[in-house]
Amino acid sequence: MHAAKPLFVALSLALLLGGCDRTLNNQREANYGPQTPRPAIQAVPSAMVAHLSATAAGGLSRESLGDLNTMLGRQGRISQQTLTLRPATPAGEQLARRLEQVFQQLGARQVIVAPTQLEKGLGADLQVVSEALVAQVPDCTIADPSRWTVKPYRAVGDLGCANRANIARMVADPRDLNRAQSLDGGDGVAAVNAVERYQRHETVELLDINFNKD
Repeated sequence: MHAAKPLFVALSLALLLGGCDRTLNNQREANYGPQTPRPAIQAVPSAMVAHLSATAAGGLSRESLGDLNTMLGRQGRISQQTLTLRPATPAGEQLARRLEQVFQQLGARQVIVAPTQLEKGLGADLQVVSEALVAQVPDCTIADPSRWTVKPYRAVGDLGCANRANIARMVADPRDLNRAQSLDGGDGVAAVNAVERYQRHETVELLDINFNKD
């Protein structure tokens, strides 16, 4: 009987302290106001157009190369993009044929070369249209920069934005954000080959199309 009394006291204190924690938490939480639930990250259709100009040598101008690489980078993996090439001049038609081969070598699965349509007022030799599902990256800037040093919690905004942004940027296939898919079988040979190529300094260069090297 004497041994049971200390145990009863300990359990009572634990329950009492737990109740105090919940009460204190509720009081502090009331000062911040209700949290607005954030929607889940989803992949949305995105279409972008790059207007490219040909040089006298038959390549792409420096500005056109920059615009093309920027567009392809924003649209995600090139294998997930549908690329349509629309020549507007004879020079653009030659560029379209070369770009089609380059895109396919880089892993593009859907490359469409449209018939040449001469347009004088377009101001470019070739249009490249990219269509893809792109993951929405949340804006994680400070909600109220004028108060973040005084009241950081309210000024920064809802917590978890950085985690959602990282997930959106790291996802390999944006379609996985909208619907679940079964996992493919593991390929140990592919993983080993990738490590061996890295050790032999035979890594694949990042996407950066440059016709000046031809």
